[in-house]
Amino acid sequence: MASRKIAKLYCVIAIGLTILVLNQYSSNTNRNEEEQYAQQGPRYLSSSTSNNNNKNDNIINSLQNSIEQRLNPSKSSSLSSSSSRSLSTISTNSAGQQRSSKDLYVVINTPKMGSDGLTSTVVSKGCKASKLNPIDELKRFDCPDGHTILRTHKFELGVTAIEEHRRTTQSQGNGDDDGKCLIVTAIRHPASWFPSFFVQTMGPSYFVPSLGGCNLDKWPSEKALLAEYKAFLHKRTSAYFTLNMALPGLLAEFNGGSLQHQFTFMDQNGGYSELGPAPPTSRVAGCKLLFLRMEESERWPAIFKSIDPTLKFKKGLARIDKCPTLTERLKVITDYEMTDEDKDVIFRTGDKYVRDWLDAYGYRSKQAARMKDRIVA
Repeated sequence: MASRKIAKLYCVIAIGLTILVLNQYSSNTNRNEEEQYAQQGPRYLSSSTSNNNNKNDNIINSLQNSIEQRLNPSKSSSLSSSSSRSLSTISTNSAGQQRSSKDLYVVINTPKMGSDGLTSTVVSKGCKASKLNPIDELKRFDCPDGHTILRTHKFELGVTAIEEHRRTTQSQGNGDDDGKCLIVTAIRHPASWFPSFFVQTMGPSYFVPSLGGCNLDKWPSEKALLAEYKAFLHKRTSAYFTLNMALPGLLAEFNGGSLQHQFTFMDQNGGYSELGPAPPTSRVAGCKLLFLRMEESERWPAIFKSIDPTLKFKKGLARIDKCPTLTERLKVITDYEMTDEDKDVIFRTGDKYVRDWLDAYGYRSKQAARMKDRIVA
């Protein structure tokens, strides 16, 4: 009789220990699942987290889920991964169009070649701007729909900013995103670029309205202005350094060849060339380059739409739009026809890239059609 009682007691103890083990197993399983969700982002919830009526149901569901995961782990992993990505990388812009929340748009553009318009196009409403390097005009825009914009006039600064952005993204656990990287730049006819850059060198007090720049009384006379401009063309000024800040580096990075080579594609496409994606060995691996020609800027809305339907082109304001009173005064330099002597000075002073730029526009051919935009922007 005593042996039977002892046997029953052992059975009771065994059953109790079994229940305790199952409870502990369930607790550890749920805790592990919660840690996984916290680390990997939102996922579809399993039945063990949605049906938690009582302790016995939890035990049963946990065991069922564990068995299912062991039998078919790829299905569970695939479901969780697709859920997390769909929630974290897709957003909708104001026009109701979807884009990845990790898209990167980078404007690396030569000064006075439409930089403001290009930046306004890729920057959506509500983006928060911050100057990463005020001296060199490196700016960053973080936007409500999740994408990031970088803007600079210097190739090296832009590429370094892209690399830093990618390192930061990867360190935050977002290194496997499907967001695109698009670099945008433009080229402009010498006949309109030189006058625009010349006015820039005069200083903001001549053309910034808030500084009294629209006051013609402070401007040189037409005769004096033209004389200063001609002297500017014959000097080795900062213009030649400025021309090399962006495009030569971009063309080399994307194996784009010469400007004359790119112009053959622009002529075929109606004013633009699309390069890339950059090879894996590139510092901007995977990025594409949209290369635009300012003389076809009336086609830019359609071009941007064909490249990325979420982008809507916004034209930047030119100086004559900000200061209409300058229109007649500026015509003396915008309408000036460079002489052969002027061109020879530029060719002798400029490097290989500058000569390529002038040749791309047929500048050494007297019969070449003048592709000139009249806006001094």
